[in-house]
Formats: sequence, structure tokens, C-alpha cells
Amino acid sequence: MIFRSSDLLADFERLTRGLNLGSEFDEVVDNLSNGFKHAGDAAKFATPGVDAVSTATGYEFYIDLPGVDPSTVELTVDGRVVTVSASRELTIADDAELVHAGRRHGSLSRSFRLGPDVDAEGLSARSEHGVLIVSVPKIEAPKPRKIEITTVD
Repeated sequence: MIFRSSDLLADFERLTRGLNLGSEFDEVVDNLSNGFKHAGDAAKFATPGVDAVSTATGYEFYIDLPGVDPSTVELTVDGRVVTVSASRELTIADDAELVHAGRRHGSLSRSFRLGPDVDAEGLSARSEHGVLIVSVPKIEAPKPRKIEITTVD
């Protein structure tokens, strides 16, 4: 049986489990694994989840921005590239102490290259319950037409 996976760290943990290489080795593997898992969580927030939907009249991008004040979100268009930038910060009272940080905070950014079939000037955005919805209208495709040929005598 051939085992293939895109998660090399999980494969390494699976292969070394039960080899009795000592508690120090197990601790190093655990620390390495946890470090990569947390770095991966940070990367997930740094590039928010997106769903893209095509409709008859345009495209809609649903971008997850939980806990982000919509008035602080920056949405820019540069040529055919749309970029969403924001940040989510944790603020606690001066007399409070953070005892566990399980959510990711900081800056995030996501860019999209628009195709030639959209009107970048008609782009609009709205925020609904922590989701930024970016709408981009499609350009109507030219309709077939008959060209009359003139003659010169």
C-alpha cells in the first residue's frame, strides 16, 4: 500500500509514533508540530476565506472578516487587481489579563485579478454579519451583427 499525503508533518508524526525514541524526541516533535499548526492558523487569518459566485449579471466575492469593523476595511482597485486589506486587534481593559489567545489578530490582505469580462469601475461592496460582499458586474458580450458591405463603382 502506498500512502500519499500533502501534510508531511502529519506523516512524520504518524511514522515516529510508537518508535520509543525517547521523551525528549517526542517533545521536540510535539513542539515542532504545534509551532507549524499555529503558524498555519495565523496564515489562515492573514488570507481570509473567500467564496466566489458567478451570476448572470456579475460576480460576487464573499470574504470572511469576523470581528473586523467594516469602516476600517480598505478595498482598492489597481488596474484589474482588487485588494482587500484590514486588521483585527484585541483590546482588553487595563485591569484585565489575557489568559488565553485562541483567535488570530493582526493584519490581513487578499487580492484578486479580474478577468476581461467585468466592469471594474462598477465594483461595489457591502458588509453583512462579518462577511464583506464584493460585487463586480459583467460586461455584456457583443452581440452578433451583420455588417453591410458597400461597393464602389
